[in-house]
Amino acid sequence: MGKITKLVGAAGAVAGTAYLSKSENRKKVKAQLNKAAEKLNTKYVRNLGKPSGIDDAEMVDEGAMTSVRYYNKLQQKSLDSKL
Repeated sequence: MGKITKLVGAAGAVAGTAYLSKSENRKKVKAQLNKAAEKLNTKYVRNLGKPSGIDDAEMVDEGAMTSVRYYNKLQQKSLDSKL
């Protein structure tokens, strides 16, 4: 790294430490970080597992049913072999 980059980094660290030395500033920063994390998590969870199109949704549905049918066939064979 260049000397200027190190100098700017050190100045930023000193300024951040000076700012966070006050209790009220720490509370403000913590509140903003929590708000940002909550917003990010809400947006991520809201879109989790939702296919974007109808074709994608049908493909997911068919794929899910294929594995269920396969499992049910294995279970049925297992039960038939025991009888």
